[in-house]
This record gives sequence, structure tokens and C-alpha cells, in this order.
Amino acid sequence: MYKITNLLLIAIITSIFVNISLLIADDQVVEGVLYAAVIPSWAVYILAAAVPFSVVLSSLVTALLIRKNIPSTLDVLDQPDNLIEVTTPMVVPEPESTPKVAVEQPGRGPIPINVHEVSTTSPSNSEAPIFVPTISTFEVKENPTDLFFHEGTIWVASQDEDGIANYSMDGELIYSMPLHPYPNSLGHDGDELWVGTYFAVRTFDLKGGMGSAPVELRRPTDMLYAGDAMWIANSGRDVVTMVTKDRQTVKNIQSGSKPQKLTFDGQHIWVVNNGDDSISKIDQEGNLIGTWNTGGGAKGIAFAENHIWVTNSLDDTLSRFTLSGDKVADYPTGTLPGDVVYDGEGIWVANRTDKTVTKYGIEGQHLGTFHIGNTPNSLATDGKGTVWAAHSAEGLVSKLVVEDVTISTYPVGNAPEPIIFDGDNLWVGNALSHTIMKIGLDGQQEAVYESHGREPNALLFDGENIWSANQFDHNATRLSRDGELLGTYSVSTLPRTLAFDGENIWTSGCWETLLYRLDLEGNSVSPVETEGAGPIVLFFDGENIWAANAHSDSVTKFSTEG
Repeated sequence: MYKITNLLLIAIITSIFVNISLLIADDQVVEGVLYAAVIPSWAVYILAAAVPFSVVLSSLVTALLIRKNIPSTLDVLDQPDNLIEVTTPMVVPEPESTPKVAVEQPGRGPIPINVHEVSTTSPSNSEAPIFVPTISTFEVKENPTDLFFHEGTIWVASQDEDGIANYSMDGELIYSMPLHPYPNSLGHDGDELWVGTYFAVRTFDLKGGMGSAPVELRRPTDMLYAGDAMWIANSGRDVVTMVTKDRQTVKNIQSGSKPQKLTFDGQHIWVVNNGDDSISKIDQEGNLIGTWNTGGGAKGIAFAENHIWVTNSLDDTLSRFTLSGDKVADYPTGTLPGDVVYDGEGIWVANRTDKTVTKYGIEGQHLGTFHIGNTPNSLATDGKGTVWAAHSAEGLVSKLVVEDVTISTYPVGNAPEPIIFDGDNLWVGNALSHTIMKIGLDGQQEAVYESHGREPNALLFDGENIWSANQFDHNATRLSRDGELLGTYSVSTLPRTLAFDGENIWTSGCWETLLYRLDLEGNSVSPVETEGAGPIVLFFDGENIWAANAHSDSVTKFSTEG
């Protein structure tokens, strides 16, 4: 360190002497050279060690002295006597094409402030009618990790609460009890409830009475009762543990790395091994029959109709295997598929990133993807055709009941927002396509018309014509039901809503304090002042106009006279 500081000090002193000698010799020193020689040396020296104030001061004084003698302009060289002036024609370069700034195309506008891009449904639903579940959700103890059904109630293992709780099917808490840390799996042997915690398994008599701790484990992730024994995926020890009901036999089977989930085909136990992306088949005596490779990130496993179904979380696929271990096919899922269950009719997959569940037929056909609003970490079925999902991060459980409700999905334009019905057809405003689409009740497109304004985000039928509020052109357009433009009218800034009181068209926008009115011919009627700010939704109840004021958290009621 001292050698470095000494060298820096020598450099500073040397630069000072050089500059002074040049000054005495009346030589000129370029300013950049001076700074490069003097300033870095003493600046680094300050950072490296405590520099005597005199050294710093001397360097600055030297710099100022040299700067004082540097001319403000360079001397012009004397022209030689034999200089010959030659005149030549000036060459004008040919014009060249240069890149131009992209010009906004007519009819296109910026991305609407009220349109938010969301992830698409994956796998996408077909146009064919599909049965959709009715979804109800209720709160449970924090971080639910597994579900079990018994005599019309549901048991929930809650990892963050270090306990289990019993609920009615409507989500009403019956009772709860504490446990060892991190309960994460449940099983039932016909008499007792088995609960897997981080280091052990404990049993209960379903009336709150605590039983024995039959075996010490490490991170059990799933339990399955089959063949008079409880089978436990002992993930932390890379084994499947078999414990007979009478506790007389405990056997560890080397299945694969990090066994995750278990299923039973009526004769054999199957386990999915997340650590090495494989599935293993075990007989009821605990003998390993075989192991087969899966896709990447093998996570969930289920048995349905003589096949084994496995989710591959890194590949976003669902694989179907024969009971001999041969892969039949892979089917696309949503993003990061996890748990999978069979409800007696279809196979359900939890798509964790998408917050959706997807249903498949027994031949792998896609029967629908449904958004449930929360991350489905685990799935279970109650044996009555109802699928349940536990949402660990949210502390919720959802019930999905499939009834006689069907949906059909049809393609339209970009960012469809408003939709209205004129008595015969549906009309859809495609906000980012700047079009208005007429659709029959069978879902087929009848026609597509220009909206004649950017972002048609509100539509209205006045009994004869279609009105559109076009947000980024601050106007409203009137179209016949054949798509003919009948007029364009100036209205509020950023119009977001339309209402019809039987005589006048009302509109307003998100930054307005006025409600604008037009008669049926498009003539302006005196605007109405509102006490609220940002009336972005208008509604006519048959007698009065109601305004929802987004920026003042209020609603306002008006007579049709204003």
C-alpha cells in the first residue's frame, strides 16, 4: 500500500515540476494533457491514503497557472506566398432515402387505458358446447396442503397452522386440532385418519382423539391406503414406505428420486418420482415391478380407465400410460401443471401458473379449461362428481360442481369489450381492431363494420340504430343495422359509456364532470353537470339516469331532464 502511495506522490511532484518548467519556457500545454497528468494522480492518492493538504493545493495551483496561459483560440497558420486559389464547381450530393419515423396508420390508436392484456386460456376452449363447473370458494386455515372427505365433511391439512381442521361441505368449521410441524398429507385406513407431517406420521380417530405415531419419516408428500397397508411417499428419503394397518410390518421400497404422489389401479401402487422424472409400479407386497421415464418435472399421478395419467410440470403436458408402462400420448395443459385427479367421468389437471383447471376425457380429448381465480395447488374428489381445489397461498378451498351449464366460445376481433343485443343479433365492439361485429345467436359472424373511430368501447341500440362511443377519437358514431354510417358526433373527452332514456343518448368519460346528450338525429342537447368526478358508467332504469363516478367513489341519480 505504501509503495503505491509513494509512487502516486512521485507522479504528482514530477507533474508539477514538468508543468512549471514548461510555463517558464513559455510553452503551451494542452489542457487535456495537463488534467490527465495531474488530476488523476492526486485524486487516486486521496482515495488510497490521507494526502497532505499541501500536495493537493499545489496540484490545483499548477493547473490554474497553466490554464491561464492557454490561448482561447488557436493561432491561424500563415498562408504560404505561393498559394494558388482554385475554383471548382460545387458538388451537390444526390438525395438519399433515409429511414422515416413510423407514422400511425389511419384508424389505429394507442393501446386503450382501460384495456388490460391477460393471459389467454390454455389449452383454448373449442366452439363446441362444453359443460362448465359452478365454483364456490371458502376460507380455511392458512396454507391448506391436502384434502380428505369422510361422512359428508372435509378434512384440511393446514401447514402454516400446524394442524388439521374439519369443515362442512359449505365451508363451516366444525373443529380443529394442533399437530406436529408442517402437516401436508392425509390418508384414511377405514378406521383412523393418518396425517403426514415433516418428520412423522400420526393417526387420529376422527373424533379428535390422537393415536400413535407408527413411523418416523422425512417430508412425506402423499399417502394412500391399499391392500391393508398405508403407502407413504417418503420424499426426503427417496423411498415409498409401506406400513400395515396393524403396524406389524414397515417396509421401504426404493422407487426413484423424490417420490411425490401415489395412485392405485386396483392391483398395484404407482408412484411419480419428481427427482428423476419417472413413474414406478409396486405390487401389494412391496416389490418394485418396474420404472418408466416421464416428461420433465413429473408432478401428479392418477388412475383412470385402465391407464395411468401423469402431469409434467416443466413440459406443460399430461401423459397417458398403459398399465404396462408404455406411453400412449402426451396432451397439452396449461402452464406448470401439478396435481391430477379422476372424478369418475374425466381427468382434471391443476394449472398452477394460469390459475386454471383443465378437464380431459378418458381418451385425452380436451373438455374445457376453467379459470378459478386462485392457484390450485392440490385437487381432490369427494366421490360424488365434485372436484375440490386447495389454494395454499390464499388459504382457500374451492368446490367445482359440474351441472347442466354449457358454454360455447367463438372468435371475434381484438380486445372485445362491449356487447349488446338488438333483438335479433349480438353486436360486439372490438376495441383494438376498431371494428363492430354483428353475430347471430348461433355464434356465427354476420358482418364486420368499421367503427369510424378508435376504440369502440361502448355500444347502444336505440330501437333502430347502433351507437358507438369511440374513446380515442372523442366521438360517437351512429350506424344502421346494415353497418351504414349515419353520422359522427363530437361528445365527451375519452367517452366510456352510453345510455338511452327513450329520447336522448347520454355519454360521458373518465375525466369528465359533465354528461353529454344527443338526440336521435345526433343534434347536441345541453349537457348536464354532475357532482361526481369521472362518470364512466351510465344506466337508465326506465325513469332516471344513474352515473357511477369512478374518481369520487359515488353514484348520482338524474331525471331525464337533467
